[in-house]
Amino acid sequence: MTVASKKTMKLNKERLNQDIGLFPQVHPITPDMKTTHKGVSRLVMIDRYSFKDTEKITLSEGDFVVLTIKEDPKFPARGLGYITAIDWENKKADVWIEEEYRSAIDKPHEIETGVVTRTLDVIEKPLEVYYEQIAKRNATGLAEVEKTPEKRQEWFEKFYHELVNLHFVPAGRVLYGAGAGTDVTYFNCYVMPFVEDSREGISEHRKQVMEIMSRGGGVGTNGSTLRPRNTLAKGVNGKSSGSVSWLDDIAKLTHLVEQGGSRRGKAA
Repeated sequence: MTVASKKTMKLNKERLNQDIGLFPQVHPITPDMKTTHKGVSRLVMIDRYSFKDTEKITLSEGDFVVLTIKEDPKFPARGLGYITAIDWENKKADVWIEEEYRSAIDKPHEIETGVVTRTLDVIEKPLEVYYEQIAKRNATGLAEVEKTPEKRQEWFEKFYHELVNLHFVPAGRVLYGAGAGTDVTYFNCYVMPFVEDSREGISEHRKQVMEIMSRGGGVGTNGSTLRPRNTLAKGVNGKSSGSVSWLDDIAKLTHLVEQGGSRRGKAA
């Protein structure tokens, strides 16, 4: 592919609609759809809230994708681009990065061409590229509780009207999960009860944190009930490592959990 042709790369809506046909949760692109947002808002919409082909069964050359451009363990940078070539054997792809995300490229030859080579595990294919698609999925999911097709259609139209006109914008977990047919939570954040000051209590708390975060929820932990460092642990005739060390352990756990397949957790 020549540099000139890369400059004109754009979304192939007809082919994307064919791919969308394999996913009943996703609404196809229609001529009236126009809302893509701009800048950071566009990236967040695509990266965090759009329904994706996570198994990459439809991924092919020319596809619009979201990917990790800079693979920094602390400050990774995400961006948008188009697949120019796929090496299925080595599980890699070449991606032409859109201009506004190229500041994250740090390899000289990639800076020059705007094309980066990344492993497939950091590349995702969004099937929803317009906000109207997300709004329709959300409206469909929220209306599903109604008992008759007529009522579901009625409430779909009401929800969609409010969502598409931005009269009401749900929390991020609702945007991501409603109508998606997944087991993610619809709540963004949870404030956990105090941690019981025992091995069993700490273990149970870690279990709950991991479960909530794996479904996309954020967790706040109150560790004030845990005994201070060097406090006697009578049952084992030893000393406690302290509340700070246990909270550090929980913070590290949040970084290990991939939230709903879309992001890593953060300590709160």
